[in-house]
Amino acid sequence: MSPSRIRISLFTAAMAVVFLSVLWLSSLTGSSSIDAEILDIVSTSDGWADESSCIQCHTQAETFSETGHANTLRPASSPASQALLEQLVSSDAARHEETKIIQRDGAPTAVTRSNDIQHELKLDWCFGSGTHACTWASTIPDSHGNTDVLEFRFTWFASQHGFELTPGQPETKGGSPVSALGLLFDGARARRCFSCHATVLPVAHGRLDESRIKPGVTCQRCHGPREKHVQSEGEFHPPAWGPTDRMEAVNRCAVCHRLPEEKTVEEIVMGNPDIVRFQPMGLTQSPCFLSSKMRCTTCHDPHKKMAEQNSTGIWQCVQCHDPETDNHTLCGMGRRDDCLTCHMPKVDVGFPVKFTDHWIRIRSPDGEVER
Repeated sequence: MSPSRIRISLFTAAMAVVFLSVLWLSSLTGSSSIDAEILDIVSTSDGWADESSCIQCHTQAETFSETGHANTLRPASSPASQALLEQLVSSDAARHEETKIIQRDGAPTAVTRSNDIQHELKLDWCFGSGTHACTWASTIPDSHGNTDVLEFRFTWFASQHGFELTPGQPETKGGSPVSALGLLFDGARARRCFSCHATVLPVAHGRLDESRIKPGVTCQRCHGPREKHVQSEGEFHPPAWGPTDRMEAVNRCAVCHRLPEEKTVEEIVMGNPDIVRFQPMGLTQSPCFLSSKMRCTTCHDPHKKMAEQNSTGIWQCVQCHDPETDNHTLCGMGRRDDCLTCHMPKVDVGFPVKFTDHWIRIRSPDGEVER
């Protein structure tokens, strides 16, 4: 058979039912209520202010564009994305599969061969800020016009400074135009992925208006559309986005970082790596959380880059475990520093990213959980 280029979009409808697997970009399907809450926020079409207007009054906004949240989604053609894709050529796994990146019509395009046929996939979006990883995806309309997403087979991991097989992908590439380059997911899953990586996500009849997507989690994703707030020079505050109690504050983070309600009782156990991956699930089980006023922002400032946050010190811990206070519970090992190594260690979950375990608890000297 002579070589030919086959465009993946021609095969979308036929292949859509074949690939049912765990999606790395959003590997747990959320409950319908959580999905609805997210889509209600990001699908709002009116009331959005120019993000640069936040800087005029809020110093926190001045460097927010540098945070991981703000960069958790970007076009695949962006310079940062392209720079990472250039490294694919040095990946042993990609070379073994004869997969490479070329530029076609100004867009990065993944190319591979199977059964003497060349397959191509235009990469549209880069998911992830690069702090831990970046995974690429292509958006493809199905036979009904809904926007499906095809997840690329290879992910860039910061810990490796290079590419490995995307978690959830088959160990061996398939021979079809789709399975040779990734996994295909339907429109509902596609919207779920984008909704946690974008501030504005216009959807009409199942189709994403990609020209109007506001990528990244920006100020208004957490504080709500602020057009009236800006027009009134700060006098108008949308009631629904005013001060909240700590559980609502945690739940706002958990909309994307996952709620315990999205797991069964049997799944919320200390040894489940999915609990480690999704921080609010573990945090809200912790005695530290249950017996205090702790919330996510007790340790994390979402307005700063992780490297600039003092989120790994002990100042948070000594608020309730201060050796200078007689009625405070103290470390049984007599330690006065490095609390996180024992009580919130980084956990290997089976791929090249380690996650800090937010289920704060006492562990035995060998690292096994005691309580």
